[in-house]
Amino acid sequence: MVDVETMISWILRTGVLASAALMVIGLFVGPSVIWTGVLVLALTPFIRVLMAGLYFLGQKDASYFVIALYVILVLVISSLMKM
Repeated sequence: MVDVETMISWILRTGVLASAALMVIGLFVGPSVIWTGVLVLALTPFIRVLMAGLYFLGQKDASYFVIALYVILVLVISSLMKM
C-alpha cells in the first residue's frame, strides 16, 4: 500500500508536468492546447484533495474526511464564483 504523502506528491508532480507539456505543445499547435494545460493545472489541487479525502474515507478517519469535503466545497464554490 502506498502512503498518502507519496500518492499526493505523485498527483502534484504529474499534474504540473502534464500541464507544462501541454502548454509547450500548445505553442506549436494552438491556443486550445494551451488552455487545456491551464485547465489541468487548475484541476490538480482539486484532484489532490479528492484523493486525500478518499484515502481518509478508506482509513475510516471521519474528521479528516469531513475536512477534505469542506476543502472540496470551498474549491468548487470559489471556482463557480469566478465564472
